Amino acid sequence: MQWRNSQGGYGAAAQIVHWFSVLLVGVAWTLGTVGEDLPRGGARELGEQIHVSAGELIAILLIIRIGWRLIDPPPPPEPTPLGSLGDVAARIVHLALYALLAAVVAFGVATQFADGDSLSLLGIADIASPWIKDKSFAHDMKEIHEALANGLIILAMIHAGSALVHHFVFRDRTLSRMAPRFSKSG
Repeated sequence: MQWRNSQGGYGAAAQIVHWFSVLLVGVAWTLGTVGEDLPRGGARELGEQIHVSAGELIAILLIIRIGWRLIDPPPPPEPTPLGSLGDVAARIVHLALYALLAAVVAFGVATQFADGDSLSLLGIADIASPWIKDKSFAHDMKEIHEALANGLIILAMIHAGSALVHHFVFRDRTLSRMAPRFSKSG
């Protein structure tokens, strides 16, 4: 497989960033959802550390993804029964996914800082909170962070469902271009 995108599909670089982002979002959302149910102490702290690290990696991959998209544009849309309306909808969903990824990370960082906690950058360095601890503000930031994360998951599920509709109903190559193992040619 080639690293760069082609007219017929996404290259390995785009696919790796996409699927690794999917994995990290799933891990971060799951730990964010059940993290407070973990036993207090080491298990909860580890869950929180993994949640924060996954968010940081998501931010890094988002920057890489946007940069890669600028130097290696995606393949043209696959012709479908939805025509140009489907293409516009797909672009809007992709932009919304990128915006939600960035917003979820930003509000996660704001939550951390509002709690008065430093932000550990993948355990390599710490950024001290620029704010004093404000419990009410931290609560509000956390609520927004969680609502945006849930919105991201809902939109990602719509995105995935749409890819499956393209594959099984429209029988086009939309899904196989990002996941070659599903291609009709084997």
